[in-house]
Amino acid sequence: MKTARQKGNRNRRACITLLEKAGWLVDVVEKTGRFVKVKDLFSLFDLIGLKAPGKVLLVQVASNEPHSHSKLQAFKMCYPGIDVRQYVWHDRKGWVRYFYETNGKRVV
Repeated sequence: MKTARQKGNRNRRACITLLEKAGWLVDVVEKTGRFVKVKDLFSLFDLIGLKAPGKVLLVQVASNEPHSHSKLQAFKMCYPGIDVRQYVWHDRKGWVRYFYETNGKRVV
């Protein structure tokens, strides 16, 4: 059986692969470690993606349960030029993707 950290790493890597196939240049911004208090970028995001011309993507990756939509939606409202998404891997079902827009979230 895999630990929670192994499962999270596997899902994050699968998300990176998915985004790279879509043409994004992706990197991990999540900090891990025993003594790290804040682990995500802005306490929200695990990945950052860049795509020409000047597109920026911030992604939260989760397993089985999505994180709070209100915080991600609030971030999108403050920074409408940045693409904000949440990818949730559900065991035996696959990805559920949430795209946050200034007029509400869209599930794909």
